Amino acid sequence: MATVQHPFLNECVEARAYQFSALNYCLSASTLMVMPTGFGKTAVEWMVMANCLNKENGKVLLIAPTTGLVDQQQRMARAMINIDENEIITYTGENAPAKRPELWNSGRIIIATPQVIRNDVQNGLIDLNELGLLIFDEAHHATGNHAYSQVGKLMQKDNPDCLVIGATASPGSTESAILQVANNLNIRTFSISKKESSLLQAYRVNMQITPHYLELEDGLKEIILPLEVHHRAEAEQGHLTSKMIEEAQRRASIAIQRRDTRGYNAARKISNLRRVHILLDLLRTQGLKSAQAFVDRAEEDGRSGQRGTNSFIALPSIHHFRNVSKQLEELHPKPAHVAKLLSRQLKDFPDSKVLIFTEYRDTVELLTEKLNSIEGVVADRFIGQSGTGSRKGMNQKQQLAQLQRFREGDINVLIATSVGEEGLDVPAADLVILYEPVPSAIRTIQRRGRTARQRDGEVHILITKDTRDVFVYRASKRREEKMYTLLDRIKTRGRMIFKEPPKDVLSDFSVIDGDGVNISAVEFLAAEKIRLEKLFPLIETVIPEIDKEKEDDTTSDAGGVPIISPAMRRPSNQMGLESFIGNSESEPKTGDDEDEKLSEDKQLKSKWNVILDGSQQLIEKDDAAHGIIQVDHREASTTFVAHMRSLQCNIQLTHLYHGDVRISDRVLIERKSSRDIISSLVDGRLLSQCRRLLAAAPRPLLLVETGTGNGHAVHPNAVLGALAHITLDLGVPVMMTQDAKESAHFISIVAKREFDLLEKLATYSLNKKSTADLQKEEIDNCISAANKEILSIINQQEESGPLAKRWNKLVSRQRVEVLAAIPNLGIKKAQLLLEHFGTVAAVLCASQSQLAKVEGIGPATSDNKCTCS
Repeated sequence: MATVQHPFLNECVEARAYQFSALNYCLSASTLMVMPTGFGKTAVEWMVMANCLNKENGKVLLIAPTTGLVDQQQRMARAMINIDENEIITYTGENAPAKRPELWNSGRIIIATPQVIRNDVQNGLIDLNELGLLIFDEAHHATGNHAYSQVGKLMQKDNPDCLVIGATASPGSTESAILQVANNLNIRTFSISKKESSLLQAYRVNMQITPHYLELEDGLKEIILPLEVHHRAEAEQGHLTSKMIEEAQRRASIAIQRRDTRGYNAARKISNLRRVHILLDLLRTQGLKSAQAFVDRAEEDGRSGQRGTNSFIALPSIHHFRNVSKQLEELHPKPAHVAKLLSRQLKDFPDSKVLIFTEYRDTVELLTEKLNSIEGVVADRFIGQSGTGSRKGMNQKQQLAQLQRFREGDINVLIATSVGEEGLDVPAADLVILYEPVPSAIRTIQRRGRTARQRDGEVHILITKDTRDVFVYRASKRREEKMYTLLDRIKTRGRMIFKEPPKDVLSDFSVIDGDGVNISAVEFLAAEKIRLEKLFPLIETVIPEIDKEKEDDTTSDAGGVPIISPAMRRPSNQMGLESFIGNSESEPKTGDDEDEKLSEDKQLKSKWNVILDGSQQLIEKDDAAHGIIQVDHREASTTFVAHMRSLQCNIQLTHLYHGDVRISDRVLIERKSSRDIISSLVDGRLLSQCRRLLAAAPRPLLLVETGTGNGHAVHPNAVLGALAHITLDLGVPVMMTQDAKESAHFISIVAKREFDLLEKLATYSLNKKSTADLQKEEIDNCISAANKEILSIINQQEESGPLAKRWNKLVSRQRVEVLAAIPNLGIKKAQLLLEHFGTVAAVLCASQSQLAKVEGIGPATSDNKCTCS
């Protein structure tokens, strides 16, 4: 066996020509490496790592989607890379955040999950500029807002010159999905290896794929019939799909938002219809027990407060189904067929390992129980981490332990959900059973790739006749066949650059062939191409060229019917497209001239793109808020933080006791989706949260993301009433946005305004202080003048100052009020008495006769005053 020679590789890496061909591209530019499962993408990754370590370009970071893959990659890298094994570290959520920076600094090869890398980069705990190589294993995840995409964009921002390798067997089933992966990871070229290639044929193992079409039993059809009748009665169309139900739900949500009372009833009916639709799918494709578990869970949810499920449980067809199916055993043919396939495999090959994939955890539990009753079978489950209620998932440690048990043979049957589709490197997995087909070509390839990795294997796909299984299976086959066609189309259309790599990139690699002779990697690759092309000639479909003489002929071969050209069908004065093409006779152009002009156009376009990108970055930087925006650490995994980062906002993830975003000591924002508003309103948390928000900051804000509207089982008036109370009674403003992206834009604007205001206040405060120092003498003069006026009032001196005038008015008003308090005297008469006597004391000491002399004061009034005194 020929082996690869390199200073940083151990001598156990087998030399394969197609891997060197892929390595050629990977070392020349950031590359998306597409290679079928089982052909050794990881070996190419090791060689790229070795080259990076040899060049001392920086740290190596390999990102894998699951902790199982991270553990596996570390174990294999330690065996293949020739450095201290302590320098090859794992970096996952299992490591405490406080210890991760030290761990990062100690590693030369870091193997991590994307979420941890994203969070630590955003928190400033690690620096991506330290990287010389970034590898995305299972790179097809880099779409949408997946953590892969976010890490890729952070890398483009912080370290755009870093070499990036994306490795996958299934880049995407549409052209836009493939290009999205390439753009998110800053990919510059593709390396495509096909099973049909001569270089791969020598290492190809036999994978036998067998679909099994199963007929539903009559007893199960009788149980399904009443549910189908109800299903058809609720809809005008006989055939309903999930997409149609989602569209109906969207329209009902719009009606609710418009306060149309019909929308609320429609949403409830559509919700019931959706559950019946799921129940029918389970009965047809999974089995009776899985369907029963679904209904039991709906009843449990209804008891725990989700009133929407109660109407579903109360449907007559559901009530009938529960009564009929209670005492029945499993009627679906799939569980029995799985047991039959498994028994046959273990009988023929007792040491076999078997992987069974299914979409539903209920089916996992059913199969685990059923298969463990078969002699020689030790089956266990492999599921994800999420759990609800009494249904618990498997944490990272449990998943790793389960994989190790399967690898070591403690269990020989692993029943997995989608979490087991990627990266399980179990060479002895001789049999894979797909309990149902999946519509995604990527997932189909990943599931199937768990077998026939180093030796022949079998894949069995269970398909229930006349059900969704049939359509899904056909769709997945079409999408898979289309994948390589799309890659070729991207290449031919020039959507990506496909340049031949430089000839010297493999100069550090050599090969010791089977005879012990040391040759260069380039020589080995060239010799293997010649040898394998002779052994496995590639059969290509030859498309015959059209005979130009026949093309120019105006008559057809069949019957002599004349062919009317487009020019003959047009009016004489109308030009065709050919009129806009340069005349080849008058302006001859060679192929070299055209290529040169195309190259110039590309260069000019590239320069304009650089200028536009730079201008956009300057605009965004100028518009960005320059202060620190504190965001609660629980928002780290949301798209909101990624959008804030893209707007050049300075984000600090921290623990906030109240709210989700704190812009300053004044401004605190609670961010909620429409679903969060409904759930917190139902369980009574909404108002208490708003009260705490109000107490925690002078300027609180409730930010609600309305989304597209999914319809909720709460009357709109209840929501509007709660928002009215929050706004008018509590005084907390409410702001509506469409989604996380719009929220990020709004908060960035709020933050910029707040930071500008704080800066102006700080400047004003400094200026005000200096002005006071300069005008100290004038202020002292004002204080002195006030002192003089107060002394003049005390000494009853006649002063015309504003304070004295104000004092006199106040004393006069108080004197009138004192006298007016005497019964039957009133304000008018009190004023007359004060004008005559001058003071309150003089009035009270006056005799009756003296009082009677005052104009407007009669004997009765004076007698009343004397009586009161």
